[in-house]
Amino acid sequence: MHGSFLNREAARSLLAVVLCVALFVSQLEAAAAANAIQLSAEVPAGKSKALRLRKLPRDAILAVRVRSSGSLQIALVSAAQFRSNKPQALFRGALERSLTFQVTLPEAGDYYVVLDNRRGKQSVKTQTT
Repeated sequence: MHGSFLNREAARSLLAVVLCVALFVSQLEAAAAANAIQLSAEVPAGKSKALRLRKLPRDAILAVRVRSSGSLQIALVSAAQFRSNKPQALFRGALERSLTFQVTLPEAGDYYVVLDNRRGKQSVKTQTT
C-alpha cells in the first residue's frame, strides 16, 4: 500500500459493482416509467368519478399521484368493493392540490381510483398518474 485505500484490482471490482447497481436502478426506473399511465378527468361539483385500472396483478405495488385544481376526496377500491353497498377502501384520503400514495394490492383484478367532489361547490380538474 502506497498511501492508497484500495489497490487497483479492488478499485476495479468496486467500480464494476457500482456500475452494475446503477444499471439495475436505471432499468427499474425505465420499467416503472413504461408502466405509468396518466388519466385526466374533470369532476363536476356534487359528483364523483371513478377511474378504472384493469387487470392488475396480486401483490403489485400501485403508486398513485393525483394533482387537482381544487379539493377532493380520494379512494382506491377493488372492483368487488366498488359494487358493494358499503365499500371498504384500500386507501382513503383528501387532497387540496396534490396527493401521492402507495398500496400493495391484495388480489389480482380491476381497481378504481374514486375522485369524490360531492361536497364541492365547483368543478375540479384532475390529472392522475
